[in-house]
Amino acid sequence: MSNTSNEELLRKIEDAPLLMSQDKARKKLKKPRSVYADQILFMATIVFLAVYNYGFRALSVCIVSVLACIIVDMLGCFFSKKEYNVKDLSTIAYGLALALMLPASVDYYIVLLGAVLTITVKHIFGGKDNYIFNPTAVAIAFLIMCYPTKVLMYPEKGVQMPIFGTVDVALSSGIESNFIKNGSMPDLSVLDILMGNFLGPMGTTHILVLAVCGICLMFRKSISFFSTIGGMAVMAGLTYLITPTAEMVTFQFINGFVLFGFIFLASDPQTLPYTNGGRLLYGLSLGIITTVFRQTANIEGVFVFSLLVVNALSLYLDRLAYNIGTATANGVKTLGRYLGTFERVQKNVKQGKTTDTPNIGDTQELIIEPVNFNMPPIDSKVTKVKRRRKMTFGERLMQIGEKIGNATNKDKEKINNKKPKDIIMPSEDEETSGDNRKEENDG
Repeated sequence: MSNTSNEELLRKIEDAPLLMSQDKARKKLKKPRSVYADQILFMATIVFLAVYNYGFRALSVCIVSVLACIIVDMLGCFFSKKEYNVKDLSTIAYGLALALMLPASVDYYIVLLGAVLTITVKHIFGGKDNYIFNPTAVAIAFLIMCYPTKVLMYPEKGVQMPIFGTVDVALSSGIESNFIKNGSMPDLSVLDILMGNFLGPMGTTHILVLAVCGICLMFRKSISFFSTIGGMAVMAGLTYLITPTAEMVTFQFINGFVLFGFIFLASDPQTLPYTNGGRLLYGLSLGIITTVFRQTANIEGVFVFSLLVVNALSLYLDRLAYNIGTATANGVKTLGRYLGTFERVQKNVKQGKTTDTPNIGDTQELIIEPVNFNMPPIDSKVTKVKRRRKMTFGERLMQIGEKIGNATNKDKEKINNKKPKDIIMPSEDEETSGDNRKEENDG
């Protein structure tokens, strides 16, 4: 999304119903640097829990991912002849999110490949403010398709792994994989769910901590309330319609990257729509597509694929929300004007109220003033009309003769009134020349 289109859209939002006004839109558009700073702060808390569960190898994976993203970003700016912006915290946020969505036992070359792909996606579209896909989601989707056994197999919690060298621990598939293969949900208590006592990526299983992070980020306006709550609500509603059990609804949010993705990936300020209406459509679309993929596609990590689809649509969601809001407001005004008018007038009359400006749809008596078309006044007298007597044949002949005589008299008067034509007399020179010609002819 370009800044020019954003400014043009904000100028039109001022008169748009069901959307925030222009001033509110500018206040809501928090600077991306502040958003990424808040995300890094709360993800650092999750890193601390990952270190507690898996040892310092989890910390080393995060450090390698962040450093690789920074180095690749600097190289991208160098080759594209752009100045590297030290204040751009998006690189650190993307690298940290990438590491937390991987298992603690992942090989370092997988982390480096994911970091390179993350920042490459950022620079392919022109760098900051130009890319339409979330870079972390692109990298995770690529790693899932190419290295599923490396990124979808997880160690048990509490197992300490060496920072360097080969990780020789037992790895097992997550609860999402078991559900896809066997169709059974794990038997987890409420405490196990909240504390994250189940297999999964090292940063996405801490449900209670993620919920607290999401609430805090909402209060700090670093993530969108409309996209997050709207998407999760529609996802929970559709899941309950398909399988009406609370366990299934809960399972949809704790497996995979759903809760972590809604908080840290879906609310990326670079790919998020600008208006509240657009963000609401963004969240609803994400929840619907994720639910459909979960029910139809037998793959793990469907959230990142759903997010990439919605990212491609986010460019048009602001315009769609503006059109829907305008049409809805016009429809409400029309219904309010033409429906219930008779009851409203009747109620006002009973209460002794008068409507100074009646609506055109009000059912009431219309008093039409008489219009004068230059007609004589109408009274109750009966006036007799004298009818003409029919003319006899002789009277008609006499009338015709009178007309012929009058026409003849008019013709005579015209003839008498005509003037005689002027007679042209010859001059003396012409008479002399005429006599000379006569004498020559006689001679």
